[in-house]
Parts: sequence; structure tokens; C-alpha cells
Amino acid sequence: MFYKQLIVLFFINIQLYCSQQTASVWYDTDRGLPQNSVKDIIKDRYGFIWISTENGLVRYDGNNFVTYNHLNFKNNRFTSFFGNAKKDTIYITTAFDENIALISKRNVSILSHQLGCLQRVLRESRSNLIFTKNTIEDKFEDTDFFIYFGKNNYYHLLHDGTIQYRNNKITTLKNLRQSYISDTFCFDKTIFIICRSSKKIIKISPTRITYLDAPEIFFKNDTKVYWSQVNNQSFIIQNHMLYRVHYEYNNFSLKKLTDYDLNKNSLSSIYHDEANNKLYLGTLSDGLNVIKFNNFHVSNKSDKSYENIFYSILPFGKDKVINSLGDVYNKTGLVKQYHFNTTNHFFLLYDTHQNILVQQRSGLRRFFKQSDYSEKENLIFKNEPSRAWKLKNYFIVTFHKPILKSTLSLYKDSSFKKSFLQFSIPNIITTVHEYGRNKWLIGTRDALYSVEGPSFSPKKISTQSLHVREITKTKDGNVWIMTQGNGFFLYKKGQLIKMPEDENGYLLFSHTILEDKKGFLWISTNNGLFKVLKSSLLQYSTDKKTLPSYYRYSKEDGFNTNEFNGGFSPSAAALPNGNFVFPSIKGLVFFDPEKIRSYYPKNFFLERVIFYDYKSRIQGQNINLENNFYKAVILIDVPYYANRANLVIEGKLKGSKNEKWERVSSDGKYYIANLEPGQYQLMVRVLTSPKGKYIYKTINVNVKHLFHQTLIFKLFIILLLALIVLTLIKIRIKRQEQKKRELEEIIAIRTRKLSKTVSKLEDTKEQLRKESVQQKKLLETISHDIITPIKFLSITAQKLYETDEHDHYIQKKHFESFYKSSVEFYNFVKTLKEYAEIYNVCEKNEQYNVYEVAEAKKALFEVAAKEQNTLIVNNIKNPTYSKNNQNVIAVIIHNLIDNAIKNTTNGVIELSTTEDITTFFLEVKDTGKGMSREQMTYYEKLQDNIENEKLVLQKYSLGLHLILQLLMMINGKIEFKNNTPKGTVVSIKIKKKYD
Repeated sequence: MFYKQLIVLFFINIQLYCSQQTASVWYDTDRGLPQNSVKDIIKDRYGFIWISTENGLVRYDGNNFVTYNHLNFKNNRFTSFFGNAKKDTIYITTAFDENIALISKRNVSILSHQLGCLQRVLRESRSNLIFTKNTIEDKFEDTDFFIYFGKNNYYHLLHDGTIQYRNNKITTLKNLRQSYISDTFCFDKTIFIICRSSKKIIKISPTRITYLDAPEIFFKNDTKVYWSQVNNQSFIIQNHMLYRVHYEYNNFSLKKLTDYDLNKNSLSSIYHDEANNKLYLGTLSDGLNVIKFNNFHVSNKSDKSYENIFYSILPFGKDKVINSLGDVYNKTGLVKQYHFNTTNHFFLLYDTHQNILVQQRSGLRRFFKQSDYSEKENLIFKNEPSRAWKLKNYFIVTFHKPILKSTLSLYKDSSFKKSFLQFSIPNIITTVHEYGRNKWLIGTRDALYSVEGPSFSPKKISTQSLHVREITKTKDGNVWIMTQGNGFFLYKKGQLIKMPEDENGYLLFSHTILEDKKGFLWISTNNGLFKVLKSSLLQYSTDKKTLPSYYRYSKEDGFNTNEFNGGFSPSAAALPNGNFVFPSIKGLVFFDPEKIRSYYPKNFFLERVIFYDYKSRIQGQNINLENNFYKAVILIDVPYYANRANLVIEGKLKGSKNEKWERVSSDGKYYIANLEPGQYQLMVRVLTSPKGKYIYKTINVNVKHLFHQTLIFKLFIILLLALIVLTLIKIRIKRQEQKKRELEEIIAIRTRKLSKTVSKLEDTKEQLRKESVQQKKLLETISHDIITPIKFLSITAQKLYETDEHDHYIQKKHFESFYKSSVEFYNFVKTLKEYAEIYNVCEKNEQYNVYEVAEAKKALFEVAAKEQNTLIVNNIKNPTYSKNNQNVIAVIIHNLIDNAIKNTTNGVIELSTTEDITTFFLEVKDTGKGMSREQMTYYEKLQDNIENEKLVLQKYSLGLHLILQLLMMINGKIEFKNNTPKGTVVSIKIKKKYD
């Protein structure tokens, strides 16, 4: 009974991976490693795998090995890792503890001083061996060990079996092997020791010792133990089989990973990457072995390649398929043969009773299920059928004619006795789909047709040549059209919507579609098996900007070939147990879609650049490139351990001429070359989900400007050019302004001249008008007043003629009267002459001396004044200058002196002048008989209305009238007042004339 329980326990606790197929790849110095001795393997918190070798540290991202062996270490012979990966503090020492390296933030640095746990671990290492890893081949005898879990959580394992916690003894274990450390491993902060003699696993905690049961395999003598503290993983190897140890709730379980021969390879380190379903095995001499566990299973018939080419298949039972030859396969291989001996491998089908129909030369052959497919019957047709399908309500058979024309016959049951409907299609039919009552989609080698009742006339849907392989309907009712060379389409509302291709164009040759429970479509092609989220395809059908994300599975994932087969009926099978089966040219591919993972990266990093010049640098988030840099390669580090063909990395250089997203090769290298000086932003995104989600990161790219390329220089040049342009504009403007001023000056001069001319013309006009008026008045006065003296002279002459010549007294009286009248007439005529001459004298704007003018007039009248016994006195200051009309002033002085002499006897006549800023005053005083008030009033009124008044020469002196006319010409005024004691003072006020 006890043994039975052990057997049951063993099978319960050992979970075998033997059903998984594996792919093994070796890496050594020829494939990226600096040395073939792999001492230790760990994974940091960022997803990178670190490998310790005797020629440096190596960082692995699933594709590239980055070696750190050029640091300033005394030697590059690294040992085992210790520390805490979750806290990003992983330590490693070189041989003889000459150097200590810290792995943190995805980089390696040399520690110059020791802190924290490192200080304590190194101090303990002087007396105790640091126990962080349980290797396979090392012997642990007569050695004390130190295990460090934390600042206040550490153990000493002494060679005699004594266990100490923080230097305090817990117990001394008995019945242990001398090298019991070889049987010691840990989980988290708990120590376990395999006690082979008692067949118990000893659990050690700070306060107690516990003995646990475990599967029998732990206690066999040939069982080897491996443990890694940093990875927190434990393994055992027994009888060439490697197991992963799991511990939970005081129970141990094992997972069988792979077959491993310790005698063949010197195993030194193990790391199991569960997330990516990979196993890393490090050896002391053969490098690194990476084993990938695949959930795809390939089933073959034999070792002959031509027998492993598969075509149409049908589900057969819960977990098997059957082909047209009657061969039955499960995921392990051929399990049974019925020997159908069909002549056509391109179709087979079940009838309504699960009997299997295959093709024979003259018709169809039915194998009956009730007889376990041993009994059969032949169904004969007039023509040889080329394809047959079972649809929702009918059975359909097609017949090809030599002229590339097909006939489609529809039958209501599987007896195929009489077709109820036939119609022709103008090409070879490849597939048929019923999408409604009396509605079919028919695919041919050149087009897609729809046929509907009642006419049943084929209507061509595709506008271009289309080789249709298969028509598939998914659970949501959508219809998908698979083609050869044109990709696949969604048929919706009578329209074909082409789905986007993958990057390499493998989906152009699509065979068939199967839909899993999570809404993913699996598409077989001539180059790999694709997985895509159906909802993303439907979204693309409405919004072409949202591209779907395809995930491709290839030989790397466990196939024997990337080429799947298609174009027959059916081209794949969905089994009742949930497995999918796709035929290929090298076997049948079985897999459970629920267990097949799609791997997407969780993060990526932009921090490494390869420069092709020695001056360019990367500083933080800035890449500074020299002006004449040849090329720079930005390394996009993506921890990704699946098929890198599915790794979608895209980059966009903002600010460049070609600013759009571009696919980066799977090696993660983004090349920059021929970049103009300036500042750019490199945006990188990595696809992290089948739903099209991305992680984005940005790094600045600065290309150095030469002096003449800098913004300051360009601004300076622009400013200089602007200044030059402005200067030229200013010079131009100044020249234009100068020309303008010159023109304006010329115009002003000409305008002034013209104004003067106009003014002179107006003055002349006015003068002429005044002269005309005055002359008119003068002529009127003369014509009126000259009559009297002439008449008086005439009468006097008549009287003198009639007087007796002897009457001398009367004659004398008449002669006296004649004389006086003659003198008066003479004076009158003389005055008229002087008046006429005034208007004939041209006005000159010249300066003259008034004193000299007065002196000349004084000399003229001195004789007449002496006869009157009158003295003329010139009190005008010499010199007294004026610019008023000299002739007018001379006439005025002349008339004033003349009038004064006539009215002054035995007296004095004085001439004087005064002036202020604006006015010139001329004054003439006499001591004669004086003017009456009536005369003064007359002349004062007359000068205010001289143009309208008539000259009364017969009453008053013509000279004063002339003076009033002349004063009007020079804007002058005259004033009269009585002189004391007698006489008259005549004052002339004249406004000064300026240039």
C-alpha cells in the first residue's frame, strides 16, 4: 500500500513537458560569445539576460550579445552573480575577488567602494565561502558557507552540519553527507537540504527545523541539484533528465524540462525563462545552449518526404484527423490506416450519417461508418466529378469541361440520384459557399461570382483577376475570401474589401482560416502560419488607418517547414478537443490555440549608439553628432526572446525631410546618415499588443552646425543683408528725397516766380484798374471842371476884344483876370501832367535815401518860397532809407511842399520823418493860413471811399486828391491837424516794405 501511495504521489508531483517538442540552439565564440565557459546566467529586472564568462560579462536581448570585457578590470574572469535582481543591484566578482562589478540600469560599472550587503558579504568571504549558487560538478567538502538574504537575515552552514542564524547556533544536523551543500537549495529566504538517508527534505527557518516529504527522485544517489539565488530557481538532474523544482505550501513538485547528458556536456549554469518558454544551459567548455519548448506538434507518416505531403483532412474522433487515403493521425503520428485508395487528394467529406465520401475515377466512393469504414459503395456519374461539398442544405458536385468551363449540380441529399438545379460557371470552380436561400458565392481560378435565384445567372463580383482558394465563414457571419497571389478579402454587403498585407507579403498566398475562442483568426499560407485579431481586421474594413497586427509562426516555433498546403476541401480541421490541424508539405501541424502564445515586448531602451567618428557623443537623452559625421547607428535594445520577425519596431525622425514612420529591422538598428545640421527628435515605437498598442520613446538628435551654419550666423547674415537692403533703400530714398527736394525747390522757385509774376500781374491789374478808375474820374472831372476856366478865358478874351483900346484901366483889369485864369489853368494842366507820369513809372524794389529826395524837392521850390518870403526846412535825418516807391514818395513830397508854399507867406515849411518797426511817418508843417475843418473832414472821408467818390477839383486842390490816390497805391494814410499858432500839419503814414 505504501509503495502504491509513493507511485501515485510521484505521478501527481511530476508534471512532464515531454509532450512539448523542443528546438535547441548553441552559442559559442563563433556565434557571439567572447568565451565558451559560461559560469552563470541570470535575468535582470529589465528583461535582459546576463551571462558570466571567463572573458567578460555578456548581455543578451534574445538576438544580440553585448560583451563587457573592455572595462578597467584587473582580469575578465568573472564568477557567479549575487545580489537582488528586483532591486536592480546585481554584483559579481572577478577571479580572486580582484574586482567587483555592479550590474544596474542595464549597464556594468566597477565598484570603487563597498556598501550595504556587499560589504558584509565580502567580509564574510574571508572565512566562509559565499553560497549563492549550487553548481553540478563542484565538490563541497570541509568548507563553511555563508548565505545572505538581507541585512538581518543570514545564515552560516558549517561543514560539520552546524546551522547558525545571525551567528547564533540553531542546531547541528545529523546523518548528512559530508558534501551536503551539494544537496542544498533555497526558495526565497528559506533553506532546504536533501537528506538522502532519511528521505526527507530539511526545511530551515530562523526559529525551527522542519522535515518535509518529497518525490522519491530527490533522494536517488545519482540526483544532482542546481540552485541560483538571484533567479530564485532550483533544478535537479536524474538519469539524464532535467527537472524544474517548484515549492508551495510545504509541497514539492517537478516539471520535466529536457533530456540532458551530464557526461556529454559539462553543465555549469541553468536558467528557465518561463515567460518565453525557454531554457538556458551554460557549460564550462561548449558555450550556451538555448532550448525552446514548442507547443506545435508535427505528425508525419514516415521518414520519406513525399509521404509527408498532406492535403485535405477531416476531423476524426476527438483528437484525430483522417485524409483522403484513409490514414488517421493524431499529434504524435499515424495511428491507423483505412486504405481508401482515392484518386484525388483535394477533397473528402462526410455525408449526413458521417460516412466518408472520396473521389474515384468514375464518380464518388462512400465508406460506411457502421462498418468502421471497411464497407463501401460507388456512386456513378455521367462525368467525372472534380469537387464535392456538403453545404447547409445541399450537396454540391462540380464537373469540369475541357474548355475551362464548370457545371455545378445541386442535390437535396447524399444519394446524388438526381440534381434539382444545375448552372454553368465560365471557369474551373475551386470553392462554393452558401450565404442565403438560393444564394451562393462561387470561387474560380480567375474570379469570384455570386449566383442567386430565380435566374441563377453568375454575376462577377471581382473587378480584377482573382484566383480564389477558399471561402470561409466565421462565427459572426462574416465571409472571408482566400486567394492565391492577391491576399485575402472580407466580403461584406456585396463588396470585396482587401485586407492589408504583412511586411513580407506572405499573406498574398493565403489558404484557409480557423477562428479560436478568443477571437483570433489563424491563417495558413505558403510561408508560415499567421495569427490576427479578427476585430482588428473588421476595424480596418471601416477605417483604413488602423492597421491590424499580424503574428507569424514559422519553423523557429516548431514546424518542419513554413509552407502549408491549401486550395482543397477542407484545408484545415478544428477538432472537438479544441486543437487545430493544418496540412503542410512536411507533416500535419497539430496545436491547441489556447496554449500557443504570442510574444510581445514589455519595454525597450534607447541608450546605445555606434558612432563612426571620435567626436560624436551620447549624453543622456541627447545624441550630439559632428557636422561632417559619416553615419550613426542607434541601437534599439528590446529584450525579446521569440521570433524577431514578429518584433515590430518603427522609427520616425521628426524635423527631417522624410518625416514618417518607417519599419526598423529586427536587429534594432536605426541608421542616420546625410543629415543636415539642426535639431531633430527620433521617435521610436514598439508594438506591445495584438490590439495595436505601442510603447513610445524619444531621443534628441543634434547635428552640429559649422560656424557659417549656426542659427546665430544665419541670423547675423540675415540681419546684415537686411541692413544692406535697408541702407540701399535709405540711400535710394535719400536720393529720391534729394531729387524730390530739388524738384520741390525748382517747383518752389518757379512757383515763387510764378506767384510773383501772378502777384505782379494782379498788382498791375489792380493798378491798371485803379488807374483806369482814376483816369476815368480824372477825365470826368477834367471834362467837367475844364469848361469853367476855358469859358472864363473865352469870356475875358471877348471882353478884352470889345474893350476900347483907349480904356487902359479896363484892359488892364481884363488882362489881370486873363492872367490869373491862365495861371490857374496852367497849374491845373501841370498837375494833370504830374499825375499821368506817376502811373508811367515802374515800381522798383530798391532802397533809397528819403533825405536826398526831400532835398531835391526843396531845391525845386526854394525860388517860389522866397517870393512868398517862406523858408523850407528839411529836418529829415540823413540818411533815412526806404524801399517804398521812390517816385510816389517824391510826388507826395512835391505836392505837399507845393500846397504849403501856396498857403504860406512870410512863414516856415518843415519836413521831418519818424519810423518804428512797421511804419514810416512823413510830416510836413507850415505856418500858413491853414485848412478849414471842412476841408480836413472832406479829405479824411475821401481817403476811406476814394474809389467810389468823384474828384471835386474845382472845389479843392487836385494835389491832395493825387496824394490820396498815391497813398492808396502804397497802403498809406494821411492825417490833418492844425499847427500852433497857425498853419497845418499834414502827416503821412506808410507801411514799410520788405523783401
